[in-house]
Order: sequence, then C-alpha cells, then structure tokens
Amino acid sequence: MLVRDVMNTKSPVLHEEDTILHASKFMQEERIRNLPVVDKNNKLTGLITLREIINTVFESPAKILVKDAMIKQVVAITADKSLKDALETMMANKFGCLPVIDNEKKLIGFVSEADLLKTLYKLSPINV
Repeated sequence: MLVRDVMNTKSPVLHEEDTILHASKFMQEERIRNLPVVDKNNKLTGLITLREIINTVFESPAKILVKDAMIKQVVAITADKSLKDALETMMANKFGCLPVIDNEKKLIGFVSEADLLKTLYKLSPINV
C-alpha cells in the first residue's frame, strides 16, 4: 500500500504572505499543531509549528510573515512511497505527520500517524 492510498488531499495550508497572527488564530480554531506553507504556485516551501508561533510572541505577530518564521528545511514524502517508508520517516524525525509532494515539490496532501493507524486497523485480521 502506498502513501497516495491513505493521504489526506484536503489538508489546510498557510501561504508565505500570511501573518503569524493569522497562522496562530487558524491553528487554534482548527486545533492543528503544524501546517505546511506553500508559495503562490502551491510549491511546499516550509512548515509552521506551534514552536515557531511561540518564538514570535514577543515580537509583532501581526507584522511577521509566515515565510520569515517557518521551518525552511521540510521533510516530505512523495505519494508513490510505501506506508513503511512514511512511518520510518516519521519515526526517524519524530514527526506526527508528513507533507506529501509531487515531483515538482508541489503540495498534494498530508499523511499523519492517525491515517496510518486507521489503515492498519482496517487491514488487521483481528478487530478489537
């Protein structure tokens, strides 16, 4: 089974020009701990987590742009990788989710620990 079979294609995103204040409010409303950041072409350019939000608290979150606070070295996976690859990548990096990108680095979805657990449960011969 591949990442494309379980990924969420309707994942919310932030844009580079969004403010940290907007990101903070959106993440709080949606109860999301991290969000991918895309440019105007939907290319994955970064990731915002609660840590980056907290790091800007004493600056000016209404003026700081997401692109200036985001993690720029993002670990992502492609849709043609196996679920085992996704899980190993999550475990190696201590992530609970991964952005899924195409060959042009455009964001096409997200895969989370919950997605993997649901799939394992469905495939399990034993129903608890």
